[in-house]
Amino acid sequence: MKKHVLTYILIYIVIISMNINFAEVSIVAPAVANTDYGYVGTSVDIDVRVSNGSGHVYMDTLPMTELDMQSSARIAAKVAFDICNKNQKKYDVYYIVRSDIPIVGGPSAGGAICVATVAELKNWSINKDVMMTGMIYPDGGIGPVGGILEKIKTAKESGAKYFLIPYGERYIKVDHLESENNTIDAIEYGKSLGIEVIEIKSIYDAIYYFTNNKIIENNYTTNPMVMKKYKDNTKDLADKVLSQANHNYDYMENRLYQERSNPDLNYNMELDLIKKLKASKENIDRAEELYANKSYYAATSKAFSAMIILEEINTTLNYIECTDKKGFIKDYLMEAQKDIEYKKKIINNKKLTKSNFEYILASKSRIYEAEDLIDKAWKEYYNGNFIPSIGYGSYGKLRGKSAIWWLGLEDGSNMETGGIFNNPLLTTKEPMEESQLKHLAQKYLDNSEIVVLYTSMVLPVMGITDEANDKLDRAREYYNNGEYLLSIAESIDAYVYATTYLNYNTDLEYLKEMAKKKINMVEEYNYMPISALGYYEYANSFNDTFSKALYYKYSIAYAQMDMDILKELNYNSLKRADVGFTYETKDGVNPSLSNGGSNPSKSSYSIIVNFAYLIIGLSCGVFLGYFLKGDR
Repeated sequence: MKKHVLTYILIYIVIISMNINFAEVSIVAPAVANTDYGYVGTSVDIDVRVSNGSGHVYMDTLPMTELDMQSSARIAAKVAFDICNKNQKKYDVYYIVRSDIPIVGGPSAGGAICVATVAELKNWSINKDVMMTGMIYPDGGIGPVGGILEKIKTAKESGAKYFLIPYGERYIKVDHLESENNTIDAIEYGKSLGIEVIEIKSIYDAIYYFTNNKIIENNYTTNPMVMKKYKDNTKDLADKVLSQANHNYDYMENRLYQERSNPDLNYNMELDLIKKLKASKENIDRAEELYANKSYYAATSKAFSAMIILEEINTTLNYIECTDKKGFIKDYLMEAQKDIEYKKKIINNKKLTKSNFEYILASKSRIYEAEDLIDKAWKEYYNGNFIPSIGYGSYGKLRGKSAIWWLGLEDGSNMETGGIFNNPLLTTKEPMEESQLKHLAQKYLDNSEIVVLYTSMVLPVMGITDEANDKLDRAREYYNNGEYLLSIAESIDAYVYATTYLNYNTDLEYLKEMAKKKINMVEEYNYMPISALGYYEYANSFNDTFSKALYYKYSIAYAQMDMDILKELNYNSLKRADVGFTYETKDGVNPSLSNGGSNPSKSSYSIIVNFAYLIIGLSCGVFLGYFLKGDR
């Protein structure tokens, strides 16, 4: 009996020793505290530990943290596991946060937490002479934060030589300055303190400065088969929509000319309709330019905008001609509403599969938007505002039509045509349950909530977060109703809208490159990221910075959504090349591991620990064998 008890004890000791994670990563992040003397900088100590588990993220904080920091930590963990190409569901992450300030809040430590998590997963050490501030975006971007100047001072006082800040925050506006532009150059301010301030655009930049390891992703290239299918499908749609827009324009041009003699068409109304007709022609001309450049999605969007305007003109003229004007609008809205309800049934009866979720999502989002527009039209109608009612009603009617277009595009989405796509997950119409996306939808909702909340704090007087908050409310409503795909889409809308306003000085070339890279990564799955491709193409059709940034970010977000959903549905069967890592020392210009023998690398330490495991295991095995042999 004693033999068996001792055997179980020894086996238990061996198993436990092999599961202990002795190594952990520590990082220091700057923060800002609100004191009786104003805002002052302080530091926050963050320890990161990863162990085998089931996908949980835990936080041990003293003092208590605000929810936005906890949400930021979850985003940081997700991004870190994506970067390291590890399945987060197989691990648990622990964040131990300590600070002297009463409340640690805000998302500004998200980037630092992500860096530390990557270092923990890769067994890399952290350069102690580097600090950073910046919120982490789900796509790996670094977002703007407040208190830059105070944090630079804190970094210097903490012994840092290099301080990383989000790109676009070099020039800090300070209200009490008497200079002409009321700004301070953060880089020059850092020089005056003896610390180098560096702008970074993504978490990859931060990882390089903190670990001296440059993460190099595989060179994802465009999948020509996917692109051919995308071009073929969008060209067919563009042909139909552009042809219809031209036909409608010719009809309305003739009709409006004839209606000039109508005494019920007053001068101001006529001028307004002529102006709208001109706008529709400009959209059609632009659509034809885009079509000639093979930008078929963007061409369809412009032609669709023209069709909405032409529908509004036609309905307005019908309204002017009829004697029972109120009755006419009521009948028009009733007919449009019935048509939308009919189309909604068609969409809802469409079987959701692993290969068509993007098309179902696009159709549903458009049909629900059509319903919202008709609701607004009815409100204007009951308030006696008949012309605005026609505007909303026309838009709603056409939006319902576009929802069905997306179902038509699905004919090529399963990639069965010609048998050229071999991924078994994506070349079958295997049904899926939307409930499979509940956990992912909750993550997207959490991510958007933190960004929108932070935007409302940073830009409270501009009122630009109202629309983002409306989208967030819809995302919550869809989530509560089990519409998880729509919840994800609305969360993306809220997130993209808020971040674009937060970071409107973003480098467009960087965003364009990131969008293209994300699209190519999705194509590695032999899947067509049609929304991401469309938004990318649409972004290229604009000339203003804000619109380009907005739609590049939509492209990035929807490509990331595709990858997240595909992983959620069947992670192990997906085709995805591993992310490559190389080690590169920074030639003394940037920070390097210069602590000498006094600071052994975490990877070296892990080797020592693993060797110790081996010795313990072998010793226990020899002892156990000897014991059992002697007992016979």
